[in-house]
Amino acid sequence: MLGISVRGVGFVLFVCLFIHLSSAVFAQSPITIEQLLAKPSSWQISSSFDYRSGMSESWHLERQTSWSAGVRYGLTPRFEINGRLQGQQFSQDIPGQRIREQSQALSVGSNWLLKPESATPALLLEARAVLRSSGPAGPRHLPSVQVAITSYKSIDPVVLSLSASVNVQREYRLGSVEVSPGSSWRLEPGVNFAINPRVTLFGGVAIERRNSTQFGAAVIAGPSERLALSGGMALAVARQHSVFVSGDVASDRSGGMSLQWFYEF
Repeated sequence: MLGISVRGVGFVLFVCLFIHLSSAVFAQSPITIEQLLAKPSSWQISSSFDYRSGMSESWHLERQTSWSAGVRYGLTPRFEINGRLQGQQFSQDIPGQRIREQSQALSVGSNWLLKPESATPALLLEARAVLRSSGPAGPRHLPSVQVAITSYKSIDPVVLSLSASVNVQREYRLGSVEVSPGSSWRLEPGVNFAINPRVTLFGGVAIERRNSTQFGAAVIAGPSERLALSGGMALAVARQHSVFVSGDVASDRSGGMSLQWFYEF
């Protein structure tokens, strides 16, 4: 394979899996209007833990665990800034060898309520840029940019939403070989149902498309589509605290669970 090392291929597969399986949905469906943006002059901190697994095309088991810590600040009633530190560990079992890679990323972003909800649905714009990432390929600056727009409409006690997002990855070099990660987009309709002021159920269907990824002249992963079903529960455990528990399964033989905690002050 053009002299490509097993470790190099493993890292590229890690990149593909992170783009393909990452689940923390970039434009998370709203549960209440108050959760879309941090309140003016208020802070929100969060942490999350995710576990994901899937089967490669050659039926090798792939696993990914990730964690994140984030902070948000509301500048105005319609605009916030935020930052996030995230780490991932990927492993793949192949005959005679286990590939294991780790990476970290620091990103900043902003959320802007373009149109508040009225008789017509609201519109929320989200933008995020990864400032720096590190992994087997070494440190990288501005490796990716994400843009998403979410439309939502409240019909008490239900909130309907539709999110669309695009993830663009920059090319980089791994040793002497140039890697061209495939960009991806995602479309997700969702629904949230408030059982009571403290408990909300939510779910959605996501359609994803990822372009091919090249490792030098070799195509490591061709273009692909993915359909995923997700669902979960949000619990207000105290006035400023909330917890999200969610899971999903997808058509590419992958699935995962996520636990998130939020605190606003």
